[in-house]
Amino acid sequence: MNDRIILVSHLGLATGMKKALEFIVGEQPQLHAVELDEEGIEHFKKKLSLLPNDSQFKSTIILSDIPSGSPGATAYSYFAESGDVRLVSGMNLPLVLDLVLSSELKQTEDLITDAITSAKETIQDYTIHSNGETEDDF
Repeated sequence: MNDRIILVSHLGLATGMKKALEFIVGEQPQLHAVELDEEGIEHFKKKLSLLPNDSQFKSTIILSDIPSGSPGATAYSYFAESGDVRLVSGMNLPLVLDLVLSSELKQTEDLITDAITSAKETIQDYTIHSNGETEDDF
């Protein structure tokens, strides 16, 4: 039994994240994407209500795009009374990959802690320094 993972975001990000992940690792039945769009928060709540509520999942992990954003806060309050629910913000592909690929191997607490640590380590700053030459210098 693994965790149900729900990606929530403002328009475009959650669906794109799910598509990218499934391009890499194949279809993931425990992974869902719900986005807040122009139709507003009530429509977003309706989309949340359409998600399968299987008892096969040990917990629900909600990944949101930004801290304290409407998609994450709304999804968390919607699922808060349905058992073990966790909300993690700052969704990125390494974080989602780690959660999906390790959810059957780890307890939820360790899964989330390890995935956040791993995702933070993938954030890199690469600086390319110019040698001062321009195309005209050739």
